[in-house]
Amino acid sequence: RLEPDNAAVHGLIAWCHEQRYLRGGLHAETRKTALVHAHAAIETGSDDAMALAMGGFVIGVLERDYETALEAIDRSLALSPSSALAFGFSSIIRAWKGEDSTAIEHARMGIRLGPYDPLIYLPYVGLAYAHLFTGNYVEAAGAPTRAAAANPRFSVPRYLHMAALVRLGRLDEAKAMVDVVLRLQPGFTISELVSGNITTPERMGMLADALHRAGLPE
Repeated sequence: RLEPDNAAVHGLIAWCHEQRYLRGGLHAETRKTALVHAHAAIETGSDDAMALAMGGFVIGVLERDYETALEAIDRSLALSPSSALAFGFSSIIRAWKGEDSTAIEHARMGIRLGPYDPLIYLPYVGLAYAHLFTGNYVEAAGAPTRAAAANPRFSVPRYLHMAALVRLGRLDEAKAMVDVVLRLQPGFTISELVSGNITTPERMGMLADALHRAGLPE
């Protein structure tokens, strides 16, 4: 309220509300607030790398507007080429968009730049998505393990790990993780995940099929 043009604050508020929306019941008003602040972060933060990265990521996650998201994230990286946070965000959005080789490159850059960063789970999630979607299931199983170690309460690495294990034929190991996912994200359903349309229907179908075989609820 005191500094309505503070881009970094807009970015932080946007990311907080994006997390609240995804983990707190998918309330429309929370999503709306996240996006208002995400767009404000980009509009007021032309010279603020953190604001651009956070604003772009939230727009990518909640609006699936990957062009706008990556334009902001790329501007962030131009301003701050050593930002592990921006590389992590970039890796996830690019994996969803289908830019797998760049997603992997940016994930590895983020990991190299911030090996002890508490947010290192972000590039590992990007790495997991990209390897899963390109059929490198060994790497797709390893990356989410590192993400989960950095953020044990985050459910996404767990179900990505499950999907990779299914594709590797390690079905019993995948099934053993069902209770973990449901404890971390009560009410999780495959249909709700698919409805998010984070990537192409073919890729979402592959992920959904693997999670169905692992035993997560429809």
